Amino acid sequence: MAEPTLSLTLDELRREVARFLSFGRDYTGLNITQQEDVDSIVRRGLRQFYFPPPSMAGMSHQWSFLRPTASLTLVVNVASYQLPEDFGGIVGTHLTYQAYSDVRGPSLVGEHAFRTAVEANPVQSGRPAIATIRPRVASGDLSQPTRFDIVLWPTPSKSEALLYEYSVIQDAVTGSLSHPAGAAIHGETIIASCLAIAEEYVVSPTTRYRELFRERLASSISMDRSTRGGWRIGNMGTRNEAGETSRPRVSLVQYQGYPPA
Repeated sequence: MAEPTLSLTLDELRREVARFLSFGRDYTGLNITQQEDVDSIVRRGLRQFYFPPPSMAGMSHQWSFLRPTASLTLVVNVASYQLPEDFGGIVGTHLTYQAYSDVRGPSLVGEHAFRTAVEANPVQSGRPAIATIRPRVASGDLSQPTRFDIVLWPTPSKSEALLYEYSVIQDAVTGSLSHPAGAAIHGETIIASCLAIAEEYVVSPTTRYRELFRERLASSISMDRSTRGGWRIGNMGTRNEAGETSRPRVSLVQYQGYPPA
């Protein structure tokens, strides 16, 4: 499906920043220094949007469109697996089995707890119970971005598929027709984020766009939470033979930040 026509493009974002800096609207006509200033602001603005400052509750929002679900196919007697190159962390505390919704997948633990379990039973195999994330050793080349592996214990004794949700690390947007992630819905928030950064570059800084970014960010976060679904209420009761409704204790299931803490 084609990108919606109202979606924000990189070309439009560059024009907005260039105009704010009084460079004019033609990015291609700017000199190298001006283009570098515009691109630096765009990159900083996108980073600020993708990883927004913590809210009053002290938590930074994680965008639903940057949290895809990936699969991992287990191989018999293989404990370590490479995670995607854009991997930025697993969401939640455990993985799930694709074929078994009623079977709990491996729980994520820290390196110390994982090594303690392995040292206690070094050759054990079976259905993995725990997992840990480790930076991949990059053959001494420090210029390479950090990649990650997931290591499972016990070592898998059966080929099964695991599912996990993870945070995506975004690449820089390139090309005049490229669209930043989330631009179709959150385009105005992305523009406000970039112009808030641009305010730091002008001779007489203002806070107009910084304040606008906070307003737009709150609106985008609310929209993003409603997109992924809110919270649901458990069993509300059943009718007995007399037609009376029994009302057991209500169970609230928290999902994606709802209900609010």
